[in-house]
Amino acid sequence: MQDHAIHDLSQGQKCRITTTLAILDEALCEFEQWAEGREMKSIFYREQNELQPDQREAIKNRVVRIREKLRELRDGLQIEVNSRSAVQRIWSQCSILWVSLIEVTSKHLKGYGDVPGELSDYLDPKVAELIELTNEIAAVIKKA
Repeated sequence: MQDHAIHDLSQGQKCRITTTLAILDEALCEFEQWAEGREMKSIFYREQNELQPDQREAIKNRVVRIREKLRELRDGLQIEVNSRSAVQRIWSQCSILWVSLIEVTSKHLKGYGDVPGELSDYLDPKVAELIELTNEIAAVIKKA
């Protein structure tokens, strides 16, 4: 790419390109993990990895090719790599989760209709514990 064309990009254009390519690159990390056999299992979250060996190899090959193109774009457009801090991500997620958890207390569920008293008695203390534990994770990060 012509050097002057790089300088002709507006800040908004460069930001949009960078954000889109970073999202693609992050998705590639997940695709690669699935191609390697990732299959997470938790309480409410489960992944079922039904990729066949030939699909896994094909995905890995495409990921390599896409990353080559991303590298070319990064170098050609002189895009700086932005690192994402695990500490910052955990802190952000805890903040978002706190709000989401508050919204499933009986007080907030009333917006969807009457909440049975038994549900309030059961749910609210459990949600309060989840909020407390999530806040403890945030506190661990804050100490660092």
